[in-house]
Amino acid sequence: MEALKAIVDNAPAIIGAASQSKFGIVALVCLVIAVATIVYLASTPKTSPWLGLAALALLMFGTLGLSVVSFYFGADRAFNLAEARVITFKTPFYDTNTRRYRLLDATITRIDGPVTVWRELQERPDGNAEFKHVIKAIEPDRIVFGRAPNGSGQTTDTTELAVYLEDRELCFRSDPDASTWECPYALAAIQ
Repeated sequence: MEALKAIVDNAPAIIGAASQSKFGIVALVCLVIAVATIVYLASTPKTSPWLGLAALALLMFGTLGLSVVSFYFGADRAFNLAEARVITFKTPFYDTNTRRYRLLDATITRIDGPVTVWRELQERPDGNAEFKHVIKAIEPDRIVFGRAPNGSGQTTDTTELAVYLEDRELCFRSDPDASTWECPYALAAIQ
């Protein structure tokens, strides 16, 4: 039932996406013909059973065709970064005992309050690193964080973080005036 509600709620977008592909147009035409045939069958007392079977086949093909188009439409839809709650990334850690790098899990989690603050937590064998961030900018494929002000309302650390969706990277720079971003972190997931 929830899938049907999602299709009905997104019907204009699905029809728009369907009208951009040949398969989608065929599915829409089959759906319209099937509905017209069913209306005709309902208004006529005696009709051929083959006509009802044809209407059922067209209705099924049209519905399944639009479902396929809706899945493609949902897959192509851009993720809205403003709705993100948790950003998971991999951070490199050099182990001095084994003299090897390994990847550790780290997260940036949204903490709702009067001001939306994000908590970065890197659990490391040599001691956890924890930072508080606020959003400075949200763009279609990138979100930029700055360090949150401390208890007295001042920001002493000017480090910025940026999450790049297309490159699947999490980058940082020491201050907003720095011209380049350093990108040692791999973006794992956004929820």
